[in-house]
Amino acid sequence: MVSGPSSNASEPVTTSANSPDTLPITGYTVDQLKNYIIRQLGGPVWNVELSNQQILDHIQDALSLYSQWVPNIKVGNLLLVRGQFKYLQGQPVGLGIAQVDFVEPNPVPTEIFYGNLINPAPLFRTGLDEYDVFLRWRKTWQRVTSIRPDWFYDEMEQCLYIHNPIERYQAGIFCYWPFERTEKLSYTGADWVKRYALAKAKLQLAELWMKYSGAIPGPGQNIQLDQQKREQAVLEVDKLMEQLKGMQRHTPAMID
Repeated sequence: MVSGPSSNASEPVTTSANSPDTLPITGYTVDQLKNYIIRQLGGPVWNVELSNQQILDHIQDALSLYSQWVPNIKVGNLLLVRGQFKYLQGQPVGLGIAQVDFVEPNPVPTEIFYGNLINPAPLFRTGLDEYDVFLRWRKTWQRVTSIRPDWFYDEMEQCLYIHNPIERYQAGIFCYWPFERTEKLSYTGADWVKRYALAKAKLQLAELWMKYSGAIPGPGQNIQLDQQKREQAVLEVDKLMEQLKGMQRHTPAMID
């Protein structure tokens, strides 16, 4: 019986050890992305007239733009203290506080009983519909009498001000946080940052080439510059910006 060469099906044909410079789909570092952009611009075959710092600036700009439109939302909570109006003073909150929700436990039966002493409070029974009516009535009176807490975040003072803090409430804090490392980006984010940084590098390189009078020296002969490269780079940058705006992230909607 003739048997073919043995192989391990679990091992991939090409591994990162065989191609260490290949850019991963996600989890790549800034240096890996920088080297990928240099290769896409023709290096090391051609002399790329961009410094490493210029390419790193494009990567940082892409990461900053993505963080502004698709930030990482972090959630925390605060216990309110009566008479204390300043919270999180001087503490880092990323790109700022986007939303504060005030949550309180369900009203106890004694509170519902005393609430019914105020006319025209609805009577409390065992049905959920009556309980729902009471909660709506109670929220309306809270708004009229201004007893619910409210909030304002002062970016200059880096302080969260809470009006009328009531101890039975807890404050849920939603913060927009930037992506400080490319390794933390999702698949969509990693792909967008890669393409945008590359497009910006192409645009800057095309603008640098415009200082020449139509040709640059090459190894065999002069290379005729394509004047459309800058226009193509501008269109690519605009296209990616429109795509980014379509991915804009918001805090979860609150039904009041």
